[in-house]
Amino acid sequence: MPSPASSPRPLVPAEAVAEIAALAENAVAEHRTSGVTWAIIGGHAHEQAILAHGAAGHREFSEGTPAPGSSPMDRATVSRIASMTKSFTAATILALRDEGALRLEDPVSAHVPEAADAFELAADDREPTLRRLLTMDAGLVTDNPWGDRQEAMTREEFAAVLRGGLGHVHRPGTGFEYSNTGYALLGRVIDEVTGSDYADEIRRRFLDPLGLTATGWSAAEIDQGLLATGHRLADRTDATRFEPVPLDSPGVYGAMAGLFSTVDDIATWVRFLAAADAPDSSSREAGPLATASRREMQQLHRHQALAPLPAGEDGVSPGFDRVRGYGFGLVIEHFPDLGEVVSHSGGYPGYGSFMVWHRDSGVGVVALANSKYAPATPLSMQALRILRRRAPELLARTPPQAAPRTLEAARGALEWLRTDEDSAADAWFADNMDLDVPRAERRRRRDAALAAAGLDLADLAALRVEDARVLSRARLRWTLPARVRDVDGTTGATGSAGPEVSALHVELLMDPRREGLVQSLETTAR
Repeated sequence: MPSPASSPRPLVPAEAVAEIAALAENAVAEHRTSGVTWAIIGGHAHEQAILAHGAAGHREFSEGTPAPGSSPMDRATVSRIASMTKSFTAATILALRDEGALRLEDPVSAHVPEAADAFELAADDREPTLRRLLTMDAGLVTDNPWGDRQEAMTREEFAAVLRGGLGHVHRPGTGFEYSNTGYALLGRVIDEVTGSDYADEIRRRFLDPLGLTATGWSAAEIDQGLLATGHRLADRTDATRFEPVPLDSPGVYGAMAGLFSTVDDIATWVRFLAAADAPDSSSREAGPLATASRREMQQLHRHQALAPLPAGEDGVSPGFDRVRGYGFGLVIEHFPDLGEVVSHSGGYPGYGSFMVWHRDSGVGVVALANSKYAPATPLSMQALRILRRRAPELLARTPPQAAPRTLEAARGALEWLRTDEDSAADAWFADNMDLDVPRAERRRRRDAALAAAGLDLADLAALRVEDARVLSRARLRWTLPARVRDVDGTTGATGSAGPEVSALHVELLMDPRREGLVQSLETTAR
């Protein structure tokens, strides 16, 4: 059953918790997964790492029923996080970059010599760089089913694979193609650069400093009483479809998917990454990876083309439901309803997982399930949308803040608009302004826009700097409702509706200098 985190006043409404819990319970009842544990992750404004938690199903099934000694899934359950591991590998590469031990533009063979002839390259191609591997645009073949079975591969065996050569689907740097082998190569880079082992290096740099005590690389490191058994889905539709899958041993391919963890530990990791976008990020401690590097991980470096939405009656698609791409070990998506979210899924023999957070608020969701093809991703995205509907304040978008210089310039610009005083323009107009539109013409455009909106110069007194809509640190916009204009030219009350009404818009843009001036001041009616 769901259990809100201890707090004097629950931040997640009980209705939202119940609705999210029902998603997980239905997934188990419909035999889409044998078990799942989930959590709502606190955002930038929250001290609590977990705002609410729930679980459904059991840690192990046998012949369609919970195995003897098996416990229900719960908050302490340890599960495989699979490809969510890539974010740890990427963070380690960036930490080594920050220390000067490598460059993202280094070719792979600069650190892994056996990779020198591994890539199929045309005469004018360059060997993939570390950056290409991080962003999934090295051109390597998508290898999810095959790569998932290579975890235990030794360094020597991997070297033999590289000497035999790797295939490709496109030329380096020309498109997205998800590659587990690319992240196995990054793990080998960590090995060679540190003289250690990627698993030890990730543990030393991130697991231990962040207190991820329930996270590890093998069953030997995990409390067996808390470990969820992975299950494959057999060709049946009832609970007998869940068949236990034996665990593999950690090896080279563990760098792409080898970690075990809990919802609490993943919540800590998500909060560490998400904090890079917090409004007060510059005043927070950087921790084991620089804030700028964590922010760099969460930028869309390689666009991933998606299929367009179905065509309408006119035979034309309305477009795309989102923009999606890959950062460094993370997926970045922009949805019309949610805004930007950062995430990564995980799929492995016996397991499914997903972590996602809303960039502006830092609020997130993690779901860990112990069945292959478990619906961890849709469950988590539905949970975010439930939060958006039931508790919109949790996922509030952070509005941009205007620079002090922009606000100062806005006072001068509004003064000129209201009074025509050239002294205000002389003080605040950049040198391009009069060259682009002479002041007399700029006044005529202003007056024409006022007339189109049924307004006059006196109405500009209503414009105040503090009422501007902030579009960026350097761009502001004001809007004045129009007066209705009847066909005979008479005007009605401001704000009334009418077929010929155009609102007045005033938009200001600063020039790029630190002590900038106004480079654009547009007055339009539309």
